[in-house]
Amino acid sequence: MDMQKKVKLYYFIAIGLTILVIDQFSANGDGYGRYLNSEDKQSVEERINDEEVSNTGSKDIYAVINTPKMGTGGLTGTITVGCGSTESNVRQMATFDCPHGHKAIRTHSFDVGSKAVEEHRKDNPAGKCLIVTAIRSPATWFASFFAETLGCNLEDWPSEEALLMKFRAFIQNSSAIQISRAIPGLLNEFGGCSLQEQFEIMDAHGGYSLLGPAPPQSSVAGCKLLFLRMEQSDHWPAIFKKVDQTIDFTKGVAKTELCPNLKERMKIIKDYKLTIAEKNRIYEIGNKDVKDWFDAYGYTTQNLLNDQVIA
Repeated sequence: MDMQKKVKLYYFIAIGLTILVIDQFSANGDGYGRYLNSEDKQSVEERINDEEVSNTGSKDIYAVINTPKMGTGGLTGTITVGCGSTESNVRQMATFDCPHGHKAIRTHSFDVGSKAVEEHRKDNPAGKCLIVTAIRSPATWFASFFAETLGCNLEDWPSEEALLMKFRAFIQNSSAIQISRAIPGLLNEFGGCSLQEQFEIMDAHGGYSLLGPAPPQSSVAGCKLLFLRMEQSDHWPAIFKKVDQTIDFTKGVAKTELCPNLKERMKIIKDYKLTIAEKNRIYEIGNKDVKDWFDAYGYTTQNLLNDQVIA
């Protein structure tokens, strides 16, 4: 065979092999080399997320450890988007199973919440851990908490004539101690000092403070704490996005929306302004956490923050 015929033969063989390789790659390429439609993209994203979980061996946990009537409903709804409620074997705590094996919890007790986070972190030390808590002014909190204790049944509420007397008695009966249930323990774990110092940070950041990661000796070691102020809740969607791009803020439902039949009764207690004597008595009998709370808001003096939240 002369040289020219050999070159032509090799040329045709090379073309044939190239076509064979391309055909084989298209058949077995698992989606590569072709356009990905929306279902393909979703499948790839889910596979990547699953691989991230399996590669680290750890799952994330999000925890709302919060004082009653300080935005708990909205915060819980925010961290549990796409999650399903599960039966909790711990009193005072709600638990949720989320996509890719991640967890979420909600509680009003620091002791309960920190223990649950610690247990999860033992098996998932490399997973993400975000704890969220919030605070609001005593000026709006007392009425909101009082309404919560009575529920939505009009028959369980005092008459309009007796309502203010019941409310004034309620606020003097150690209800302010609720402020000790979550925030002080969290700030202690994260070295956050006093509320007044945290408020200076919040003032500079538009209503929030981000603390952590918590030190190794902490019961919530490695976690971060997002501390929010309800008076700037209009900033919360942007704040959550800044802290964690995967979180979309969900606004909670106000008591007046849940109980429309009680709007007039709730307006009576929300419009009531405590006297200086009433404020001072709560301050004097309160523990150091109550005093720190009142001082941070300047509640015994005039402060614009004290009248901004009415939910």
